[in-house]
Amino acid sequence: MDYSQTIVQLNKYPPERYNVLVPVTTMQVASNLQRITVSEVQLDTRQGPNNDGPSKDIYFEKSANAYAITKVGGMKLAAAANISIVETTPGRTEGCQRCIEMARATGKPRVCGTCEHVHDVAVTVTVRVPEPSGGFRLMKATREIDCTLEAARMKGGAGGQQYQRFLPYRTAMAESKAFMRAIRAALGLVGTYPIEDLKKPFIVARVVPNLDAPEIKQAVAGSYLQSMGMLFEMPAPAQSAALPPPQAAVDIPAFADEEPGQLPWDEAPPEPPDTWSDQGGYNGWGDPPPPPEPEPQRIICSQCRREITGGQSRNGRKWTPEDIAGYSQRTFGRVLCPACQDAAKGGQRR
Repeated sequence: MDYSQTIVQLNKYPPERYNVLVPVTTMQVASNLQRITVSEVQLDTRQGPNNDGPSKDIYFEKSANAYAITKVGGMKLAAAANISIVETTPGRTEGCQRCIEMARATGKPRVCGTCEHVHDVAVTVTVRVPEPSGGFRLMKATREIDCTLEAARMKGGAGGQQYQRFLPYRTAMAESKAFMRAIRAALGLVGTYPIEDLKKPFIVARVVPNLDAPEIKQAVAGSYLQSMGMLFEMPAPAQSAALPPPQAAVDIPAFADEEPGQLPWDEAPPEPPDTWSDQGGYNGWGDPPPPPEPEPQRIICSQCRREITGGQSRNGRKWTPEDIAGYSQRTFGRVLCPACQDAAKGGQRR
C-alpha cells in the first residue's frame, strides 16, 4: 500500500467544510494487513432555540446558548468509529459516600431515606474504543445527577409537576450523559457547537483489516468456515491461519443437585446387544422385569402355635385370618385361633 496516496486522500477534508474528529492527516497504516477507512456522518440539524424541531440528534442548551449532541447523535458517531458499550453500572453518589465516611468516623449511621439526597443517582458507562494500532482500549465515564439542584432549577421546586415528571427518568438521563462524556473523550468532541458547525459532516477515520491482503483473506475464510461448521455439517478444513480466537465463554456452575462432571448429558451410554443376558437374567438395560408379588404374611396362634387359616360363624359369615386375629386381640388381648378362643371362653365361665 502506498502511504503517500493514503495521506493525500485524507487531506481532502478541510476543517472549514468538515468536522474532523481525529488527526486523520497523520494516520498511516503499519503494514499491508491494515487499511484506513473514513466515515462521513451527517447529523440532523432541524432544531430551533426552543427545541421544537423534529431533530433527535441535537438540542439547544440555553445555559451555553449553543447546540449540543444528544445520545442518538452520539450513537451515530460511535457506530462510525466502531465504539461499543461494554458495561453500564449504577454507582455510589457523593451524598451517600459522605454519609458512609461520617458513619465510619463517628460510629453512628444516619437513617437512609430521610436524607435530601435520597433520589440522587450515579451511572458509570464503559466503552471500548479501537486504536490505530488495531487493538482496543476501555474508557470509563461517570455522571451523577443531584436531585436537590434539579429541584431548585425547575419550576415549582421538589413538589412541582416538572420535577415529578423528571424523577422516573433521572437514571436514564445520567446514563445518557455518562455515555456522551465517554464519547466526547474518545472522539475529541466538544460540549456545544454553533449550528453552522453542526451542519458540517463529521469525519471519522479508523484502521480496519485489509481484506485485499492474502493473509487476511485466508484468516477470514478460516473463521467463516469455522462459524458455518457450527451450523451445518461440513468437512474439516485444512490447517490454515485464522483470526485470534474469541474470548473464553463464561463457565456456568453446576446446579445444587448435580455433581461437577456428572451431568446426565455428558456422555451417552453404549447400546447393549440385548436386554437380557446370556444367562437368562436381567443385565440392567431396558425395562426391568416386574417385581415378584410378596407372599402373604402368616398369622400364628400365640398359644398353640398353629396357623390361623380362617373360619365361619354360626350364621354363615366367613371370617378371614385378619378378622379372627383382630377379634381375638380386642377380646382376649392376644392372637388366638378359634379353638383356643373357645377354650379361653370356657375358662372364663368357670
